[in-house]
Amino acid sequence: MMLGFLLAALLPGLYWDQGPKTADVVRQAGIDRVFVPAGQEGAWKTAGIDAQPFDASKFVKLPAPGVERRMNVAAATSMPWVNGNGWRINRDGRRQYYYDVRWRTAALAAAEAYVYGADAVVHPEPRDLTAFGQMLAFLKSVDQPALPVMANIAIIDDGSEETGEVLNLLSRRNLLYLIVRAPDTAYDLNVQIGTKDFPKDAALDPSAFATLVRQKLTDEKRLLRIYGSEVVLGKVNGDGQRLRVHLVNYGGGKVDGLRVRVRGTYQHGKLAAFGIKNPALADYEPADGATEFTIPEMGAYAVVDLEK
Repeated sequence: MMLGFLLAALLPGLYWDQGPKTADVVRQAGIDRVFVPAGQEGAWKTAGIDAQPFDASKFVKLPAPGVERRMNVAAATSMPWVNGNGWRINRDGRRQYYYDVRWRTAALAAAEAYVYGADAVVHPEPRDLTAFGQMLAFLKSVDQPALPVMANIAIIDDGSEETGEVLNLLSRRNLLYLIVRAPDTAYDLNVQIGTKDFPKDAALDPSAFATLVRQKLTDEKRLLRIYGSEVVLGKVNGDGQRLRVHLVNYGGGKVDGLRVRVRGTYQHGKLAAFGIKNPALADYEPADGATEFTIPEMGAYAVVDLEK
């Protein structure tokens, strides 16, 4: 298992193109800093809100996060497909990103950007401003100096579309990886497409390839396992004594009875969940080299802090 170090967490910014006349609305949402169309920043500052000009050419536009339904041909039913950007940010997190999101996804976009340490700006629909402001306030309340990223899969990225899809599927399966330049024996598993263990032809089916990675890692060595939802993706940070588990719910509604297992024994756990009053972990069980607990209810984002 390896730890990848991060800089301090970034809070997402707001791009707001409704004009300085809406300054009171922005202020009521708890937001005191905005990105605005070039030329408007002076009027916004006069209204008492710090403003910076937004230049789209400096940002990489990300797809709106969420879930779409895809047909499962074998079962003749629909299955949820998570559209998440964590793998894109992991692949090149040094860039600036821009979300232009539909209604009811601004809070999710803000949570995703925060969890993956992205330097991001979110452009919500006007009716989503309050939810965005509420998520921003929640992120501020749980923010702390960043712990190292935890992963036990190393994957060499050749920059190809096939590898990108593999990264996507690994993220969707909650198989925690870091991108490296060369194999490193400090990881439990090294993945390089085109080698004997991971032939290039196998990567043509990213879903099967992710299953291959999981089989070679084994479930016993997985750092994070999530039961009870196919639309919650996780990320783990830690330093050996403390662990922070980020859980992002892409489904658009609440998730009940989410069971989580992390590798390592931690005696104490604390839950914070966006939009949930008095959240608390249930059925907390540290034993046999792992810690399991249940999150009774969560909305778009929850964070669990564990200590030895």
